[in-house]
Amino acid sequence: MALSLAELVRLLPPPAPAAPAIPTGIAALDAVLQGGGLPRGRLTEIVGGTGSGKTTLARAVVEAAVADRGWVAYVDAQRTLDARDWVHLGDADGVWMIRPHDATRAAWCADVLLRSGAFALVVLDGAPTLTKSAAVRLTRLARDGGAALVILGDRAGAASQLGGAVRLVVERATPGSRRSSRPDGRHGSSSSSNNNSSSSDESRTRTIAVRVEKGGTLRTVEVSCAVAVARRLCAHSEVPDRRGVARGPAGGNRHARSGRAASPSPLPAGSLTAVEPSRELRTAVERARALG
Repeated sequence: MALSLAELVRLLPPPAPAAPAIPTGIAALDAVLQGGGLPRGRLTEIVGGTGSGKTTLARAVVEAAVADRGWVAYVDAQRTLDARDWVHLGDADGVWMIRPHDATRAAWCADVLLRSGAFALVVLDGAPTLTKSAAVRLTRLARDGGAALVILGDRAGAASQLGGAVRLVVERATPGSRRSSRPDGRHGSSSSSNNNSSSSDESRTRTIAVRVEKGGTLRTVEVSCAVAVARRLCAHSEVPDRRGVARGPAGGNRHARSGRAASPSPLPAGSLTAVEPSRELRTAVERARALG
């Protein structure tokens, strides 16, 4: 008995409802993303240059997930997150901060976290570019566990070779586009008439531009941050790195593990002067030589 396509569709069970997306905590950005946030079971890429505001945006997503009573795992592959920007989440339940000894082990950490199925959001920050096979495996684990997988990467290169369902590009706002927060919560340009009253607020507020390249309406959203761009810890070039990871590419040299400190800079010629030993010292040296 031949059945039409419509009859076959009616016989099939209805698809399972999709899990609600993870909100970013920014209403203007959620409005242009499909599903109203970062999709669960998919890969989301947040890319941008150094100091552009990637970590600030990731922190907003983490705070929104914690407010929604979801468990969050943040893998700090480079071990450079500043605790001052995250200490307010210390009393929240279900917030895990993972700092592997080696940046190349960050993908393995994300694998273990996604397999547990306990986390609604897993953030991979500072890891080397994921290979296609690793990205496919992590995305499949995120789909099985209903978690949103977010990877932070540089603007020059993609965060993964696979490419995510959502791609957000974070850029620094130009000085002319800085805006101050109004009392009603909207963002507007500061006028010259209230420069004196808003100068202190503008010094504490910075604007970052988030461009949606994939996974939503192609547009740029300006985000006003009450706190400046999230701080990162850096290693001094002449001081041994005590955090376990030295400045450099992901998975690069680690002075603390190898036990090698950075070599000090050579002293300029002529900076050392000869010191004449005292008479007591010469006498003691002569007696020691006489005694053999």
